[in-house]
Amino acid sequence: MKKYEITYLQYVFFIVQSQIGVGILTMPSDLAEVASTDGWISIVLGWLIAMAVSVMIIQIMKRNPEETIFGLLPRYFGKWLGTAFSLVFILFALFSYVNSVFVEVHVTQTWVLPQTANYYLVMLFSIPAYMLAASGIRMLGRFAEFISYFMIWMLFLFFFALKQGHLIHLLPILKEGWLPVFKAVPKTILSFLGFEFAFILYPYLQKKERATRGIIIANTISMLVFLLITLVCYIRFSPDQVVTYIWPTLNLFETLEFSFVERIEIIFSAFYLFVIASSGIPYLFIAVLGINQLLRKQDHRPPLLVLTVAFILLSFAFNPTFHQVSQLQKWGSQFGTIMAYFFPVFLWLYVVAIDPTRWRQNK
Repeated sequence: MKKYEITYLQYVFFIVQSQIGVGILTMPSDLAEVASTDGWISIVLGWLIAMAVSVMIIQIMKRNPEETIFGLLPRYFGKWLGTAFSLVFILFALFSYVNSVFVEVHVTQTWVLPQTANYYLVMLFSIPAYMLAASGIRMLGRFAEFISYFMIWMLFLFFFALKQGHLIHLLPILKEGWLPVFKAVPKTILSFLGFEFAFILYPYLQKKERATRGIIIANTISMLVFLLITLVCYIRFSPDQVVTYIWPTLNLFETLEFSFVERIEIIFSAFYLFVIASSGIPYLFIAVLGINQLLRKQDHRPPLLVLTVAFILLSFAFNPTFHQVSQLQKWGSQFGTIMAYFFPVFLWLYVVAIDPTRWRQNK
């Protein structure tokens, strides 16, 4: 386990990059449809919920510091039920990875390479994904840390859009009351998906006593990024205008003009593909790690190769339209809500209830 350890910063940025993926491309318009320009308040409420569940996950893992979720489930639920839960977690990870790649492909075809076939792009994204996942969790942590530093310049671009914005778009605050804000919260908690990686990362973390602080910092960084992008979109676009865009974050850059470069939105889209990749590839690694633990194998590369080749072959037969990709995202959101929010709460309640019982029995 020691040679696979990750540092505290890698742990934080691993979670951050898992959260800052596809969601921020559509978040401003998704929230505006429900809560108008008060959607930014929903982000703060979603952050509080994500923080609470994140802390529950760390409390669960503290009781079994050397086990991932795939070792923990059979311990508490027995061989058969634990294996069933593990399979569901593996399916969730696989579905999340496939979902992220199809979104990545669709963004590329729409903004960067419109004439490129679906299967070419899937191969283009799958090969580096295989190489990173095959290198192990430490390499994924380094990649997440690098991408986090790399994306800082991208965040500064959003401030240029404020020159043409109007703060009046944000007023009055709570123009329709609290109810629309609360209704928009489910859309925000989906963007915080990624903190559930603590189920996998905790055993590999060098300084486990800082795990709680790290996951709080990671969620907070993601929340601040979501707030920045959403507020800039609301300030730049009118409340009626922002809901007309599918990807308002990318449309925002169409309004920017620099004397030394044109079509900044294409450049942003191309670089943002690295961010999307850093949020999707860890799910592939989790799926393979789970398969390996179920099969009691050490080398995770053979199942990884099988899954990668199978996905590439799938891309030849399945070329999803925008509406199909949207439907996949909807299913993924529902699946993610169950696995990242409801399941950890259930598991925490179960662990808190069963551990004292086991202690009394052993006594």
